[in-house]
Amino acid sequence: MIELETLKNTLIVAMSAGIIVTTFIQKIKMIFPNKKYILPICIIASLAIGILFSLTYSDLNIIDSLWVGLITFIGADTIYKLFEEKIFARYSDIKQYTEIVRDE
Repeated sequence: MIELETLKNTLIVAMSAGIIVTTFIQKIKMIFPNKKYILPICIIASLAIGILFSLTYSDLNIIDSLWVGLITFIGADTIYKLFEEKIFARYSDIKQYTEIVRDE
């Protein structure tokens, strides 16, 4: 059976790491005029940043963090949008919130 919560967490972490990787790759493209090395740099950067981001900012294990690195390279936002209506609730449809009462 598919662990939907783990899949969802993996995709969300990969989307967050993807923003950082995209910015990093754009900076790399400006530095290196030769486009020959862009693809290997993209793969290495996606894996490294995705894994490190996942291990640092989430409670995912090392195997799930490797998946985050791979999904970051592929494009987590596209994968999430494909799954969004089939497996996950849309962000706009989620109406749950937690009210925090402050003691004064």
